[in-house]
Amino acid sequence: MMFQNMQTLHRDPLLSDIIDHKLFLSMGSYRHHAKVSCLDHTLQVADLVYTMARCWGLDYHSATRGALLHDFYLYDWHTGGPGLHGLKHARIALRNAESVFSLNDIEKNAILRHMWPLTPIPPRYPESLLVSLADKVSCYREYQQAARMMLSLKRFRIRTLPWI
Repeated sequence: MMFQNMQTLHRDPLLSDIIDHKLFLSMGSYRHHAKVSCLDHTLQVADLVYTMARCWGLDYHSATRGALLHDFYLYDWHTGGPGLHGLKHARIALRNAESVFSLNDIEKNAILRHMWPLTPIPPRYPESLLVSLADKVSCYREYQQAARMMLSLKRFRIRTLPWI
């Protein structure tokens, strides 16, 4: 996956405390959507948020920190977790993030409300809404990439092995 701003994000002291943290890096061992790790998904969301928040004159540090931590739930939801993952993981991610990092109101809201409109209460800040939208864009890209891969494999099998 290609990230435009990863070098910039790593050099920013307001973001590097998250990006370099061992628990944040452990998200690489959890599958998120398709074959994308939770870490790669989160970095993709943060990359989108960082770019858009800066362009729109928003608090890009808070928005990006919220994006980095929006899925900080630290379990593989495919094999475990509390059930009803889509409805519960934001609160779990917020609880985990608050136990490790110091967060402001925008960051907390971005984590807690990123699943809107699946969850009924909308984001309170433009930065939080941006995290929610970037999360949807990222998920769409991940599933689109997986669908393309499946279609290309299916076409290959049909052309080369018609009995499969």
